[in-house]
Amino acid sequence: MNYRIEQKRSFEMFGVYGLINSDMKTAFSEVPQFRQKCDDDGSVELMNELLGRFSNTVLHAALYDNTGESFKYMICYHLPKGLEMPERFTKLSVPALTWAIFPEPQCDLQKLRVRIYSEWFPTSEYEQIEAPSFEMYYGMAGYRQGEIWIPVKKK
Repeated sequence: MNYRIEQKRSFEMFGVYGLINSDMKTAFSEVPQFRQKCDDDGSVELMNELLGRFSNTVLHAALYDNTGESFKYMICYHLPKGLEMPERFTKLSVPALTWAIFPEPQCDLQKLRVRIYSEWFPTSEYEQIEAPSFEMYYGMAGYRQGEIWIPVKKK
């Protein structure tokens, strides 16, 4: 499995979130529904407009505050300094962390996520720590690549 370990400085994201069921099978159906809702209600278009990007530019996603029953799934992007963030958006502050980053050129992040937890973590020298993880999408709708970022520490 292709991955890299990187240390990153703290950063801030902004976006909109929904509560998603923690059961992986249920989450895999709820997440696309939530993403579609954010497209339909104009959240994605407004975020891209605020960022000065084309409206069909894909945004990232943060997964955080897992309670065991649900977690927050945020459609988000890096918060530029000085951006006047409308009230409908939430800010997420991410501390400096070490990340296991898994690229996926075909953007099949659901399948990759299953492999990370079933294959990589059991055999790696790392364990996940409590902090947001990310689905990073790059490109335009229909022409995108992705990565999964998971905060880790050595076992």
